[in-house]
Amino acid sequence: MSINPLSFSKALLISGMIVFISFGCSKTDETEMLVLGGTILTLDPSQPEVEAMVVRDGKVEAVGIKAELETRFPKAQRHDLEGRTVLPGFIDSHTHVYALAHDMKKVDLAGTLTIKEMTEKLRAHHPDPPEGQWLIGANWDEGEWGSRGYPDRAELDEAFPNNPVYLESLHGFAGFYNGRALEIAGIGPETPDPEVGEILRRPNGEPTGTLLTRAQDLVNKHIPPESLEETKETLLLGMNLMAKEGVTSIHEAGMGKEMVQAFSELREEGRLPIRVYGMLSRRNKDLMEEWFKRGPWIDPEAFFTVRSIKVFYDGSLGSRTAILKEPYSDEPEGANMTEYISSQELTSLSSQALEKGFQMVIHAIGDGANDRVLSIFEKVLKSDPSVDHRWRIEHAQVVLPDFYMRCAAQHIISSMQSSHAVEDRYWAEDRVGPERIRHAYAWRRMLDAGVFLLMNSDLPAVPWKPLYTLYFAVTRKDLNGNPPEGWYPDQILTVEETLYAMTLAGAYAAFQEDQLGSLSPGKFADFVELDKDPRHAKPEELKNIKVLRTWVAGKVVSEIN
Repeated sequence: MSINPLSFSKALLISGMIVFISFGCSKTDETEMLVLGGTILTLDPSQPEVEAMVVRDGKVEAVGIKAELETRFPKAQRHDLEGRTVLPGFIDSHTHVYALAHDMKKVDLAGTLTIKEMTEKLRAHHPDPPEGQWLIGANWDEGEWGSRGYPDRAELDEAFPNNPVYLESLHGFAGFYNGRALEIAGIGPETPDPEVGEILRRPNGEPTGTLLTRAQDLVNKHIPPESLEETKETLLLGMNLMAKEGVTSIHEAGMGKEMVQAFSELREEGRLPIRVYGMLSRRNKDLMEEWFKRGPWIDPEAFFTVRSIKVFYDGSLGSRTAILKEPYSDEPEGANMTEYISSQELTSLSSQALEKGFQMVIHAIGDGANDRVLSIFEKVLKSDPSVDHRWRIEHAQVVLPDFYMRCAAQHIISSMQSSHAVEDRYWAEDRVGPERIRHAYAWRRMLDAGVFLLMNSDLPAVPWKPLYTLYFAVTRKDLNGNPPEGWYPDQILTVEETLYAMTLAGAYAAFQEDQLGSLSPGKFADFVELDKDPRHAKPEELKNIKVLRTWVAGKVVSEIN
C-alpha cells in the first residue's frame, strides 16, 4: 500500500464529505456497537469524516451515514459520543516504555542547574537510605550542562558516602556517579576510556563522576536488575500510562532479551493493554543471532510483533557526541563525536537484515552520521531494489542539504520528534551555527521533498503526551508558549499532516497499515475520544485537549470518570 501524506492531508481537510462504506455482510449481532453523536475522523483518505461507525468483534465493521447504519444494524448497542471527537488511536512510533515507568521510581532531576539542587532532591526522596542501596535519579539535561561544564562528584561524595549514586541524563548520553558507585565498578585514575565513550577527569586524572555514552556501561552493569515479574509489572505501568493519554500502539525502540521475554509472556497471558511493535537491540549479539535464525515474529492480531532492529550510530547533539560533517561551532575541541558501530559492521548487519526480512532502524543525530547511514542504506538496498524494506532513520536531527532528495529516492522513513526542537532550541544553534541549523529539526523540508515522515515522542525524556507532540509540531513553541512566534516557524506542520504522521504513517512504518492507523472497515477498532476536534482548535489550545476514553480492539482500556 502506498500512502501519500500530502494527498491524505488534503482529503482530511474536505469539509462535509461523508461517504458510506461497508465491510462484509450486514449483521444484527448484539455484540455490535454503533458509535454516533459526535465527530468521527477516520483518517482514511477516501472518507476522512463520517457520521457513524459500527464496531464488531474488535474491528471496524462499517462507517458511513448515521441513518443508513441504524437501519443496517438495528440491534447494535449505541455509544453516544455526546459531541466528542473520535480519532484513530495514536501510534507512538518511538518509545522507551520501560524507562517511562522505571523513571517513576527515580528521583526527577529535570531543571536542576547545580549539584546542590541534585543533592537536595536526592535527600528529600531518600532521607535515610540503607547503607549500600543504589540511589538513582534521572532527567538532568546533558545539553544544558554540556554548555556550562559537566558536574563533578565532590558534593555527591560528601552527601552519600555509603550509597552508590547514579544520575541518568535527560537523553541518556551521559551519566553522573558518585565515588561509591565508581569504586564498586573499579573505576579510578588508571582506568582507560572504553572504545566507545569517555570518562571525564579532573586535572589529577581522577574521574569527575561524569561518564559519556558507553562509558556508563562500566558502572551500570553493577546495578542490580529487576526480576522478570518486576519487569512485566513495570512495562504494564508504562503502557497503561500511555493508554490513558490516547496511545493504542507503540514502537519500542530497543529490546534486550529480558524485555522480549516480558512482552512475550504478557502477550501470551492476554495482559497487553496496547499494541507493541518491537525493535531488537543490536547491542545484544546473542539475541541478534537467535532472531536471525528464527526470523521475524508477526502477530496476526498485531499485539506483539518483532521484525526490526534498533541500532545506535552516533550520540547526541547536546553532549557533543553526535557525528557532524564539520567541527562543532561551539567548543570543537570539547566534542567527542562517537561512532557506536563501524560503517563496515553496520553494512554487514544491514545486509543480514535484508536477507532475513528485518527492518533496519538507525539512530542518527548529526549530519555526518545521517550521511553515512544513508550511504550504507543506498549500498545495501542496491542488491534488491524491489524489496519493501521501510527502513528508518530515527531522529534525522541535523542533515546535509542533499539528504532530503536521497532519503525520498530510497524510500527511507524519517522518524522525528517534535518535542526535540523546542527542548533543544536553547543550545542547538550554538552547536551547529546559523547555516547548519537550517537543516536541523527540518520537518517541513522533509515533507515537501517527499520524505515519508513519522512524528513521535522518544519518551520518557521529553513531554511525551500525544497532544503535546501535536502541539509542538503545529506551533514550534514550548508548553509555556515560547518563543512567541515559534522556533524557526517555517518548519511548522499542519494539524492534518501531524495527525497523519502520528497514526496511519506509524502503522505503515510497522507494515501494519492494513490493520491499524485509520478507522477503515476491516481494521482493528483502536480509537480515542477527545473533548475537542483538533482541526478546529486554536494552535495554542491543542496541548489542552483531553483524552476522555481510549479503545483497543473495540474495548475500553482507559477512561476518565
